[in-house]
Amino acid sequence: MTISGLHMAAGHIETCPVYKIKSTDSNKFVLLTDRELTPFVSVVEIFDEGGRTPPNEHAEAYEYFYVLKGEGYATVGETSIPIRQGSFFIVPPGRTHAVVNTGEGKLYVLTTMVPDEKFSDLIKSGPRAELDEEDLAVLGALR
Repeated sequence: MTISGLHMAAGHIETCPVYKIKSTDSNKFVLLTDRELTPFVSVVEIFDEGGRTPPNEHAEAYEYFYVLKGEGYATVGETSIPIRQGSFFIVPPGRTHAVVNTGEGKLYVLTTMVPDEKFSDLIKSGPRAELDEEDLAVLGALR
């Protein structure tokens, strides 16, 4: 969509594509925007109970995490912090980090990575997934 010469991406979360990076993963990603539209990637990552990201780092990207619902731990470098609804943290380039869902129920995290570093390509290379009734209820309640 173009408004006064500016490109604008807009939509509703229920219409966004959902992926898993691997079919065996418990985590799924709701792709809000990617490098085809913006110089960053933004997703809602949904962690099943006990779900986790593998420790990873990015060469140039800053990654911003905001917890929408649930609880867990985030580890950045050697530091681990508890996270829960309303928590946020920023990971600078070159820092190893991971997120683990330690709560009862799912963990929902809004994640934005600038620049994209082809993370959206990795997400889109995986199989498509679906939002279940719980996901739709949680994400719909955030509107």
